[in-house]
Amino acid sequence: MGKIADGVYRIRIDGRDNLTLSSPDRNNIFLLPGEGPGQDWEIRQSGSGHNGDSTYTIRQVSAPLFVGFDGEPDVFERVRPLPEAREWRISDGPRPNTVTIGVVENELTLGLHPALVFPPMVALSPVFGEDRGWALEPAG
Repeated sequence: MGKIADGVYRIRIDGRDNLTLSSPDRNNIFLLPGEGPGQDWEIRQSGSGHNGDSTYTIRQVSAPLFVGFDGEPDVFERVRPLPEAREWRISDGPRPNTVTIGVVENELTLGLHPALVFPPMVALSPVFGEDRGWALEPAG
């Protein structure tokens, strides 16, 4: 896959659910189907990780908030919109035309929180065998 071009994307999982900044509280990131507000994300290359891979920031287009998490990365730590940038590694995903969005410091990746709530929350997850990967679709 190589480098991701800087730009604005919809970040989708399973071809239907979009990474979405919740409204009106803007304190959570969920997965929501269909098209709606809070689903456009600016991805920018920010540097290089420990093994030479590129790292990226993911910022909400409609607000000065970045995809991030509080403190040290931990299993099922809730992913939230935060004002400070967090770097992510984006690498080839488990299926064609998908990516894995992972923590720079360890092997945790962007995935689903295990809480059975609707809409589903996003959390740091271990890599699972049924991981289908994220699709980056240019917005617009």
